[in-house]
Amino acid sequence: MDKGKRVLAVDDDEDYREGLTYVLDDLGYSVTAAADGREALQALKEDPRPDVILVDLRMPGMNGEEFLEEQARDAELASIPFVVVSGARDVEEKARALGAAGALAKPFGLRNLLDSIDKATES
Repeated sequence: MDKGKRVLAVDDDEDYREGLTYVLDDLGYSVTAAADGREALQALKEDPRPDVILVDLRMPGMNGEEFLEEQARDAELASIPFVVVSGARDVEEKARALGAAGALAKPFGLRNLLDSIDKATES
């Protein structure tokens, strides 16, 4: 586990975002949270570039897939790896179709989260 990585967590569930931020901050990660794709795009423009994006697909406003399309269109942001985080049964299939570095099915354990971050950020 390489602490100090920057993570952008994109999810409309406030409790999930706060819990994820708390846990990862406590482990030494730097976390920026966004409630939807629009907030995430704004964070990508304003905050330091994240090492990985954890993104839910189903959100009101700009959903995860729309966010990922916008990210892919921006040459400076397209190379940031992302992990799809979803309660959908077909999360792994959706993640593969989107070109994700990984998939996490909600609910997931801390070890799975950390492993997914490490795998996505391997150089």
